[in-house]
Amino acid sequence: MSRGLGSLHPPRVRPILTVGVTGHRRLAAEAVEPLRRSVELILRELAQNARSVTAGRLDVFETTEPQLTVLSGLAIGADQISATVALEQGWNLDAVLPFAVEEYIRDFDDTGSEIFRDLLSQTRHSWSTPSSREQGDQAYALAGQVTAAQSDLLIAVWDGDEARGPGGTADVVDYAIRRGVPVIWLPADGVSPSSILWAGFDHLSPCLLDRHGTPRRACDGDQLRELVTRLLAPPPAPEQRASLTTYLAERQHLWRFRPEYPFLLILTGTRAITKYRPRVTPYAEAARNDWQAFRASPAAAAPSAQAGLDQLQDAFGWSDALANHYSQTYRGGLIFNYAAAALAVLLALTGLLAPSAKVWLLLAELAVLAALIGNTAQGTRANWHRRWLDYRYLAERLRPLRSLRLLGAATPGFNLNAAGVTKWSDWYAQALWRQLGPPAALSTPAEVAELSEQVALHELDSQIAYNRANAHRMHHLDHSLHRVGTALFYGAVLVGIVSLIGHLLYIDVILSWSKMLTVLSAGLPTIGAALFGIRGQGDFAAAAGRSEATAERLEAQAHRLRSRPIDLPTAARTAEDFAATMLGDLDEWHVSYRHRKLAIPA
Repeated sequence: MSRGLGSLHPPRVRPILTVGVTGHRRLAAEAVEPLRRSVELILRELAQNARSVTAGRLDVFETTEPQLTVLSGLAIGADQISATVALEQGWNLDAVLPFAVEEYIRDFDDTGSEIFRDLLSQTRHSWSTPSSREQGDQAYALAGQVTAAQSDLLIAVWDGDEARGPGGTADVVDYAIRRGVPVIWLPADGVSPSSILWAGFDHLSPCLLDRHGTPRRACDGDQLRELVTRLLAPPPAPEQRASLTTYLAERQHLWRFRPEYPFLLILTGTRAITKYRPRVTPYAEAARNDWQAFRASPAAAAPSAQAGLDQLQDAFGWSDALANHYSQTYRGGLIFNYAAAALAVLLALTGLLAPSAKVWLLLAELAVLAALIGNTAQGTRANWHRRWLDYRYLAERLRPLRSLRLLGAATPGFNLNAAGVTKWSDWYAQALWRQLGPPAALSTPAEVAELSEQVALHELDSQIAYNRANAHRMHHLDHSLHRVGTALFYGAVLVGIVSLIGHLLYIDVILSWSKMLTVLSAGLPTIGAALFGIRGQGDFAAAAGRSEATAERLEAQAHRLRSRPIDLPTAARTAEDFAATMLGDLDEWHVSYRHRKLAIPA
């Protein structure tokens, strides 16, 4: 049972490994049995390694028994051999078919048809691409792309030659390599040594690689063990493991005790006071409200999609709410520090006006400085800054997964990083991606168009509106702080001029206010400096610019999703572009704020 929003902590993940299969239909008779034994050995090794990697890791997995699935087109030859072996070894079997069953069955002779129907009856889930026979090889190419998109690694029974048409084994291998999916190559003769093709071995970016240039290793026990470890195990870096453990131990924070940032928005006219809520909506309710419209769409409402979406919604609800909490906590601490530093200076200056209260003012100044130091120490110890960045990154990494999975042929690009999956948040998001299960059934172009519209409506439109509003909000806040800070500095100049005139001309009225003027001439720039410090540390102007640029890119993608006619590959690539745009925005934001840790103002 998944631990979700109804429990005390964020949900852990289930270990899942999905192996796709592609390969030739026509195999030499003498190669069939050796290939069968090779597939048996590889699946057995993969299963053992998956159990070994996850054993005893209940700190991150909700169960240590991995869910193992083979994804096959059930075609004659390599597909049927692998599917049969998978069932014999207790693996789940899923199927991706290029056409509806009634059309696809025409590809088989009597014996192959019988085996196909038997295997299809034993699948956990089967999925047909929205293709027609008139599309010919393109339908097989799309089925191969879907197989690669939904697999953690791919077994390819292949003779090493060029593809004999679009959608051939060589094309599927190239597609998987470019997507960063490891390929276990079993030569079709059944006797040549097998190998593993994967950009991740040398930490290369896979996008421009193909079967000729990608790193290659022998397919032996050591390499399979490394492969499964890299796919399933949490990042090995101690700081990443510690951050993952911290996240999984988080609790709900239903009260926001740091009102500084909301009050700043209110004071600058950026937000109405009526929108301030010190108590937040419970995480389960907030996530349910946020996802309700999306989950009511036809594709998301399909029974096959519900279980996986439940788990993803749970995880998103936690990460989004925790990111909001630590964002307000960090920003509140930042504003408090600058305000406290300015207040300490003002208390010291006030001693000029009230000498009799000097001791009390000094005590108050020391108390403010102690609070500033304590606030900084608490923020550093609790990692407000890092947790805000990590949890926001995770939430926005999770959000597009729901639509990418429904499209079936789209991937979130976890394997496209040349350095591999090194962040705990990427590992956690990838584990949840595996839990989403099979995609929606898209039988016709009309259903593809309907799903494209739903993706544009529930993903892109909402993000466009948010980024437009955020750009306006950040610009207004930055402009307000700039205007007030500049006015304070000009006020200090004016006070200095008045004071200078009074001393030069011996004007008694001005001289009688000399102490007050001294306090103002020092106090006004102090407050102005605090406002400029908040403005600079908050980087509001750059945030406005990033949001505006992101909104423009998303609008172009929404237009593409709403163009008609639209096929599944176009919809999938556009959804991937959307996810990449959001990830690029996240990366820019992360770089901008990474070094802006809570500190004592200098």
